[in-house]
Amino acid sequence: MLKFPRFRPRPLALALSPLIMSLGMAAQAQAVALEEVIVTAQKRAEGSQDTPLSITALSEKVLEQRGINSTSSMIGEVLGVGGFEAPGSRGATSLSIRGFGGGSGANLSTDPAVGIYMDGVYIGKMNGSGMDVAELERIEVLRGPQGTLYGRNSTAGAINFISKQPTGEFGFRAKGTLGNYDERGLRLNTDLPAVGEVGEGLGRLSASLGYQTRERDPFYDNTSGGEGFDSIDRQAWRLALKWELTDSLTADYAYDGSRLDETSAMQQVVGFTPVTLDGSSRIETLAQLRSFMPLLVYPGSDPRISERLIPSMDQTLAVYNEIEAQGPGRADSGAAENTPIADNEVSGHALTFTWDAGDMGAFGDVTFKSITAYREMDTYVFGDLDNIDSSLDANGVGAMNDLILLQLGSAYFGSGGQPSPTVDFFWNGVDTIGAYHSKQDTRSEYEQFSQEFNIIGATDRLDYVLGLYYFDDEAIYDRQAVFLAPLGGTGTQQYDYTTESLAVFGQATWVPPVLEERLSVTAGLRYTEEDKAISYDYLNRPFGAPSAGIPAQADLQENFYNLSGSFTAAYQVTDGMNAFLRYATGYRSGGFNGEVFANPFEEETMEQWELGIKSDWWDNRLRVNGSLYTFVYEDLQTSQIKTDSGTATSVIANAGEADRWGGELEILVAPIEDLVLGLNYAYVTGDFEKFPELCGTNVPQTCLSTVESAKRGSSPGNQLTASADYVFARTSFGDIRGYVQANWQEEWYESALWTGSYNGEPYIYDHLVMDERTLVNARLSLENVKAGDGTVTVSLWGKNLTDNDYPTFGINFGALGIITEQYGAPRTYGLDISYEY
Repeated sequence: MLKFPRFRPRPLALALSPLIMSLGMAAQAQAVALEEVIVTAQKRAEGSQDTPLSITALSEKVLEQRGINSTSSMIGEVLGVGGFEAPGSRGATSLSIRGFGGGSGANLSTDPAVGIYMDGVYIGKMNGSGMDVAELERIEVLRGPQGTLYGRNSTAGAINFISKQPTGEFGFRAKGTLGNYDERGLRLNTDLPAVGEVGEGLGRLSASLGYQTRERDPFYDNTSGGEGFDSIDRQAWRLALKWELTDSLTADYAYDGSRLDETSAMQQVVGFTPVTLDGSSRIETLAQLRSFMPLLVYPGSDPRISERLIPSMDQTLAVYNEIEAQGPGRADSGAAENTPIADNEVSGHALTFTWDAGDMGAFGDVTFKSITAYREMDTYVFGDLDNIDSSLDANGVGAMNDLILLQLGSAYFGSGGQPSPTVDFFWNGVDTIGAYHSKQDTRSEYEQFSQEFNIIGATDRLDYVLGLYYFDDEAIYDRQAVFLAPLGGTGTQQYDYTTESLAVFGQATWVPPVLEERLSVTAGLRYTEEDKAISYDYLNRPFGAPSAGIPAQADLQENFYNLSGSFTAAYQVTDGMNAFLRYATGYRSGGFNGEVFANPFEEETMEQWELGIKSDWWDNRLRVNGSLYTFVYEDLQTSQIKTDSGTATSVIANAGEADRWGGELEILVAPIEDLVLGLNYAYVTGDFEKFPELCGTNVPQTCLSTVESAKRGSSPGNQLTASADYVFARTSFGDIRGYVQANWQEEWYESALWTGSYNGEPYIYDHLVMDERTLVNARLSLENVKAGDGTVTVSLWGKNLTDNDYPTFGINFGALGIITEQYGAPRTYGLDISYEY
């Protein structure tokens, strides 16, 4: 395999390899050959082409080319990886791989289905997982269940963030960014000279520092006069220390942190749900009631009918009709009396000891490793989850939610237009609480501790890893949201959630003395015990109830046990071709949903079979990798937004069984000097074989079958990526490089099912369809420009160059009446200037 100097990888190669194998193949332009990335997915360093896993490796150069610095920026950039940022909760990212994800990223009581690891440290929650990272060396994306080495809750896959380590020599890297929407950014990274010598005295100490900041004005104006929607204001920092006491004993310490204080994406209302079980239109129902209201205006009638109710109906109908006329599609502006904001801070400490014990006889060469880590997070989110301004003017008139207007109108017809205790009751609620559709107000705290011990050994025919893992965490949640004011009432949702987990695991790869030693067999097992406990402290204040409210308190606890593992047979067909057959299981523990009182759910399990091939041809100028897989999920944990109680909550339920299959194909070729072309395709299909019935609350009870209505969520069935990376010219001044990438995906459903009820009868709402989309990104760079002892790179970049109008997520608020969508970024472009010494 041809090797080339570091820092000169071919970005296109890496940028486009999102398949079962290492997407991170960087092509060296001058040598017309593809280079594979070294990965540590199996706890040891090995080439991605030699790793019998579906793995994508994104090198440092590729991350720079594609602007990836967090989990949220990976969505749509790696084939098979989907997801969304939780509505109204910046930094809370829910990722999916091969069509399966972890549900609402903002729900602190939900464990991720895609395990996220920072330098080997498991990140326990999706909330806060989308924050920036100061400096990365590479990202490894593992597809399919990781039931052994990454066993905790990694049913869909795992993503490893590997940060840059201190070099021990002075180095400096700086990057500045300017873009449209007044985007500006600065990143600074420094390696300090090492102090001391390895094996002498206290050994050798190396250090590195990193800091970055990003800001951008909002994408959308707020016509209510507040700050606009979807801004960026975030920072990230990192300190890394490497202490090499001897040639065989090393201690690595890292402290990382990140902060954001931003306005969240606009939740654009694109439609309305029916107002009755028979499908009656909200707009038509309200308009019909409005047409009869003048009949109640006469001398001696309640003046609030003409002074407040009729004008409010008119304003509401005007807003609703405007929304219905526009329909889906990204608007240029929106309204919100409570601007949605997010304020998050995340920090972590990690201490890793590595002892290379050398030859230990029958155990071979052995390395002992300890990883101790602590992380904490604080988040606050506030504001509207819709873009309707329902604030009231000085006369108490505004675009209220339609249900309070319908209630007021009906009450007036019942009283013949006269004041009554009923109408006074409703007006008092409007004046004290409001008449808006949604407002969230949530604070959460989270902390976790983990300890892992590894024994990594190798003999002539056997490579093995043994491990012991301990994890505990605590989440504290305080929510004071109000939906469908004033009818939804007020109250608080508070809970304290703890997890304690212990696991022991082992994996070994054996090369038998047969078939010219081309065959290798890998087997692994992991046994996990988990204890979960929750303390609910809810206080519900139904509309009109005594101010003291109705408390709901409970302490619940449950234990979970699981044995998961994998078996892989890999065969070196030729010197340039590997094939593997892999069976793997995964497990995500059950627990309790803190957002719904006493809502327990069981563990989910997954079994997968996969047949894969990794091959290099044409003197390493052509790479073809592919896989076919099939898997079965049992007791799949599904998350959906429900509003039956007058508030919007994330409900978790075990959905029964889902059988699916799919495939991935990667083609990467360097046909001529300085050109790399990539084409990648991913496909997944299948539906639920079992799904719980939807039942109403009336007696006798009515139940509806949901299997035919349930769709696969979180990922499109077909995805295609094409890219080209070309060095147009190599001059004495610098190299001119162009990079272009197009990502296409078909339409998809953002949730398995949207359900609700009308007067106790079950109802299945229409699915929200996330549109088919094609995104084109490009970069034109002048690289390797000498500047003293360093080099400068100047890049012009553009994202979503065709200004595609695409939704990233939607919510059907059911009984609350509205359907919302949030949209991806419009066309953005800018200039990067970087310096490296």
